Amino acid sequence: MSKAIAGRRYRHYKKDTMIYTVVTADALDCETVEPVVVYRSEYETPDHPKGTLWVRNRNDFESEVTLADGTVVDRFTEI
Repeated sequence: MSKAIAGRRYRHYKKDTMIYTVVTADALDCETVEPVVVYRSEYETPDHPKGTLWVRNRNDFESEVTLADGTVVDRFTEI
């Protein structure tokens, strides 16, 4: 079962303010037909306004990341 669920909010591991809402976790890449997650930013930066849509391979969205100190964390954590 997918960890990415439409309508739910997630925090990116890099920064507490990087909050996203999943639009859909059921989209498919047109070239590879791999599942992708479409998600919307709930914050803004000088380069990207709030509401910017992003797309990421679902396996990558649901993956873990190893920090510089060796700690393993989820790339995105549901909040």
